[in-house]
Amino acid sequence: MPNVWSSNLRSALTQPAALSYKALAYPDKPDTNSFLFNFVRSSWLALFAACVFQIVFFSSVANLFALGCIIIAWALLSAQFLRPDRLNTYPLSSFLLLGFTATQFYFPLLFTTLEGKPVTFNLELPYHVFGHSILSLIVLLLAHACYRGIVKMPLSNPNSILGKIGLFTPPFDLQLWLMGLIGLGATVYAYFISPSVGWEVTGAASDKAIQGLIPFSYAPFFIPFRRMYGSMKDPDKRLVPMLVAFTVLLFVVSIGRNSRGAFMIGFTSVGFGFGFALLLGIFKTRLFTLRNAALAGLAFLMVTGPIADIGTAMVIVRGQRSKISNAELIELTWQAYQDKDAIRARRQNDNTTADEWDERYLDNIFTARFSNLKFNDASLVQSTKIGDQDKDMLTYSINYILGALPDPFLKALDIDADKENVYGVSIGDYLYAEAGGPIEALGGFRTGHFAGTGMAAFGWWYLAILGFGMIPVYFLFDLFVAYVPISSKVPGTGTPLRFSLCGLLVLTGIFQFLPAESVVTTATFLLRGWVQMILLYVVLFQATRLISKVFQGSKSMNPADYARLTRR
Repeated sequence: MPNVWSSNLRSALTQPAALSYKALAYPDKPDTNSFLFNFVRSSWLALFAACVFQIVFFSSVANLFALGCIIIAWALLSAQFLRPDRLNTYPLSSFLLLGFTATQFYFPLLFTTLEGKPVTFNLELPYHVFGHSILSLIVLLLAHACYRGIVKMPLSNPNSILGKIGLFTPPFDLQLWLMGLIGLGATVYAYFISPSVGWEVTGAASDKAIQGLIPFSYAPFFIPFRRMYGSMKDPDKRLVPMLVAFTVLLFVVSIGRNSRGAFMIGFTSVGFGFGFALLLGIFKTRLFTLRNAALAGLAFLMVTGPIADIGTAMVIVRGQRSKISNAELIELTWQAYQDKDAIRARRQNDNTTADEWDERYLDNIFTARFSNLKFNDASLVQSTKIGDQDKDMLTYSINYILGALPDPFLKALDIDADKENVYGVSIGDYLYAEAGGPIEALGGFRTGHFAGTGMAAFGWWYLAILGFGMIPVYFLFDLFVAYVPISSKVPGTGTPLRFSLCGLLVLTGIFQFLPAESVVTTATFLLRGWVQMILLYVVLFQATRLISKVFQGSKSMNPADYARLTRR
């Protein structure tokens, strides 16, 4: 068994030998050729370059305070989690903490610097924003230390119950294509054929089950990374053109439902999966190569150019979404995309027009999805208006937890959680309305942040609720990874880790699990979210496996044998 699994590398807290980033991130002698080592080194170089820019051009006290918090946050993460032993032993919980630190500290600094703005741009309460974020990070790190003290080896065993129901059985390529088509069909049904299913909060269990299949639309895009879920089959020569065609189809459907997130989230999961595999050493590549630089440049140009324009075009025509057909919506979006003057005017209007709930932070609508500190700021602004431990916010938070329970269970216990009204608005909406916003604000689905909503409902106790709630969440996410003993490892995989495809499909959700809208979302995940993910995946996995075996078997059978099999 390699060094990364030795017991002395599983201590709850690491005592760094020195203050250099090498000693912080690598308590043992680092592999200077590894992608992880070069990633950590490059991240610090980029961070310091961005800090120099911020200090030179935006040297306010608030901005300097923010920079100090960002440096501390990245140092804490590097010290405890950007290390081979921690990533291999607690992979997805480490990835969750990487996501929180990146979205609340690192990405805002990087993206505001690229846009020539201070990291505190448009923040009314910058000290509160970064103060709450650094306290939350410390609580999350302490919670993970407790988790490591309780669970020494969290990864699943392939022979465990989860393994026996198929969670770690490598799916066939055909299965992933079938999952993708089923997910695409669910999207068409929920938003085109029966749009009430996609937009309504409550409804028939069958309709909600169909809606739960939508994330599987992106399953085929994990075929190139099959090594992560334990498959060593060589890729089909037709894979690339088939994925391109499927991408175009998904893109058209996303425009038809007028959802930027629908197009983005699945592909970011694929990107996160590849990046995480590089950090773990599953795939090998040098960080600084001409090819990587070209790919990074192309991706940057696409995100800041055509993709950003498409996203803005969707916003321009959004007001027509409920008034015209999906085909007309696609046509209007295309027309808006071609009108570059209208796109520029819309962006300028978004950057200069503000209301009481102001979400302006980054110009690029896609990078803003991963680093918009205004959600935190706006929530804290509203919470200061209503004070700590507001009774209505507390009641709403409790009902939000109860609403996660199935309707039959609530009816059996005669519990009125008022699910339709609770989930018919976002937590940000409810906080805004409680703070004096217009009643029409309810249903606008403003994005709240657990710091502001937590202070409003629980006061400073929200930090304790966050810490205790995250301990089982860490464990459940790490169960999506199995440890395969070296003796039985398939040659060439390069790692004893095997990810469940179920976990890979929700990588974006794991990366963005925090910041959530409220600390009570940990309870809803424990009560329903995790179990629902498992059940949907297992049902779809077993169904597609049966179809795949029949289809693949039919190609090698004579017609008489195939006819007998299908009659059984």
